[in-house]
Formats: sequence, C-alpha cells, structure tokens
Amino acid sequence: MVENNSLELTLDATEENLEAIANFIVTSMKKLGISSNIYEVQTAVDEACTNIVKYAYHGSKGTIFLSCNLRDKDFTVVIRDRGKPFDPTSVPLPDVSSGVEERKIGGLGIYLMRKLMDEVSYDFDASLGNTLTMKKRVTTI
Repeated sequence: MVENNSLELTLDATEENLEAIANFIVTSMKKLGISSNIYEVQTAVDEACTNIVKYAYHGSKGTIFLSCNLRDKDFTVVIRDRGKPFDPTSVPLPDVSSGVEERKIGGLGIYLMRKLMDEVSYDFDASLGNTLTMKKRVTTI
C-alpha cells in the first residue's frame, strides 16, 4: 500500500476525457491499495467533472486538475477548474420522496456526490479558481 502520496492528472475539460478521468480514479485507488468504495468514488467524480464540462466552461476551452491521496483511511479527491464559480454544497437536496413524474428534471448529480462521499467541500479563490474536495473512508489491502 502506498500512503500519503498524491497522484495527479490534468486534462482538457471535454466530454471525451470523462472516461480518462474515471480510469484515473480507479487506477489511483488501486495504486494506493484501496479495495473498497471504488465505484462510489468514481461515480461522484464523474458527476462533478461532467458538471464542470457542461456548465463551468460553457463550451469554451478549459482544464480540469485532479489529485488523489490517501491519509489514514480517508481517500481524498481534489478537483480544480477555472470555469464559472459554482458551489455544489449550496444546492438544496432534491425531494427524492416524491414520484418521478413530480420531480424536476436534473439535479441528482450533486445529490449523488453528497450521498456517495463522506465529505464534500467547495472553495473559490480568484487566483486558483474552483476547488471541490471530496473524501471517502475506505478499506485498504
């Protein structure tokens, strides 16, 4: 098991690169010796990065920077972009108790991120841009 090492990836913020991001998460978790919660983390990161591609850059060019690390039993993914500021932690949770036909279309991606991960936090800095940090307690081999 590799501990306290940071694995990093920077890619253009395009739909074509979402698969590479998903593969990076799986590979990083395995390199760090993580044997649990891979699908949950991969899904949460995919939702976050899809939102960046679709909404933060609005079709203009941009990049997504990801870093992953393991400290104790917490796997942390940090996602940075320089697109339009948006705090996903400020979005109210949708009413998932009402019927599908009564619900507003969309809005479940952020809900999934918050439900699948143990911690989700957001920060905006004029020089760094958007920083989304997500943590998941994991089992290592």
